[in-house]
Amino acid sequence: MNEAFPIAGISKDRHFHRLKYKKPFHFNQVLSFLKRRAMAGVEMATETGYSRTFRVEDTTGFFTVTDSPDQSVLELKITCDDIKCHMEIVNRVRKVFDLDTDFSLINEKCAKDEFLSKGMVEGHVPRLPAAFDPFEFVVRAILGQQISVQAATTLASRVAARAGLKSDGGYPSGLEYFFPNPTEFLHLDLDGLGIPRTKQTTLKTVTHAILDQRVKLTSHQSFETFRENFLALKGIGEWTVHYVAMRGLRMIDSFPASDLGVIKALTKDGTVPSKKKIMDMAEKWRPYRAYAALCLWNNQGTG
Repeated sequence: MNEAFPIAGISKDRHFHRLKYKKPFHFNQVLSFLKRRAMAGVEMATETGYSRTFRVEDTTGFFTVTDSPDQSVLELKITCDDIKCHMEIVNRVRKVFDLDTDFSLINEKCAKDEFLSKGMVEGHVPRLPAAFDPFEFVVRAILGQQISVQAATTLASRVAARAGLKSDGGYPSGLEYFFPNPTEFLHLDLDGLGIPRTKQTTLKTVTHAILDQRVKLTSHQSFETFRENFLALKGIGEWTVHYVAMRGLRMIDSFPASDLGVIKALTKDGTVPSKKKIMDMAEKWRPYRAYAALCLWNNQGTG
């Protein structure tokens, strides 16, 4: 279903989609995860839904996702200036809310583990909230190196505001900006935003590598290939590689073993496990280690 209406003198189309899901679906759990990480001006997560701006090729717009549990559907409303974008948005939103995964084997494996089972809800692992835009997520992951989720969110919001790619006046309050693409980001002055100079250098180095195709932000490659290419860049370590693979590229066997939340969840009776111990433990969680990480985060309340 769609309808046309004017926004700031420009004709925009609104498209309605109903995305079916299989219960149990803990919408509030995904919403809470996204809310803690929402960039001011680009994204909004309320008690009832998630919204964000987007640019896909030459199309601009915004969308909102709400839950209709009685009908087992997510209701997606897309407002854009060209109808050709809507299936791309539908497919990305399905990944953000992890609607297409068969959880039967994942739930069975995780439920048998003493650590992972603590992070499950009603016998279900948390869904993996894939990033809507992989490049945006790479920037976010680098900003988040060795700082809190809240601090990283603040820095990412400042980047979006500094880029100044404003939506028109018809967008909802709170959706004022589009996040810069790699070319726009490369020419962005990051001074004065609270981003350390070494991290600024890493961000620009990585952006160059993405534009040059030395690092590809696609799931159509092996993890080993992505890891080798990404890790070759100065300022990129194992945590960033695995976190980007996990949420940016939906490589579901990636596992950020050095993550503080993971380490805390696996600490037992005051004994902090070594990285080797954690990696050994994680072997039995293959090939679903990304979901294992989500269980561990959920157990610690850091998801």
